[in-house]
Amino acid sequence: MAQLYAGLTVIEILGVAIKKEIDAAKFYRDMAARIPNPIIQDRFLTLAKEERRHRALLQMEYKRLTGETKIPVPQGKYKQPESFDWDKASLEDALNYAIRAERDAQKLYAAAAKTSTDPRGKRMLDYLVEFEKGHERMLVGELNFYKKAPLWFEEQEDMLHVGP
Repeated sequence: MAQLYAGLTVIEILGVAIKKEIDAAKFYRDMAARIPNPIIQDRFLTLAKEERRHRALLQMEYKRLTGETKIPVPQGKYKQPESFDWDKASLEDALNYAIRAERDAQKLYAAAAKTSTDPRGKRMLDYLVEFEKGHERMLVGELNFYKKAPLWFEEQEDMLHVGP
């Protein structure tokens, strides 16, 4: 973790975090588009929606702290995340990639919370850590189920209603 974000200010970390949330939302939308099962699609579209909300939260915090709306992402000051090649990867690879990304987001937000001297910003970052832990738990559950019943992810019929 220290190597990834060492030397970044809280403002720069917010820029990185916003970029990560944008990338995560796109990744989850892309993932949903590749899974035939509408129940599983919905789970990933929900993740995408939550990542968009996280981005909005982070953008509001950035604006509150700086007064600016254009968020610069620091280039070259941190290790860029690995890219994901949908053409060369399996669904299991995608789930593992997403789990790693959620863990990295947790580390990023925890590091930013530790360095934050602003109580409001610290609370927001601590909240995001917990939210990303929930994403990780959900993805681990999906990965475990995929390993047991991969054909479920290929079902195209909405066989039952899950949830409220």
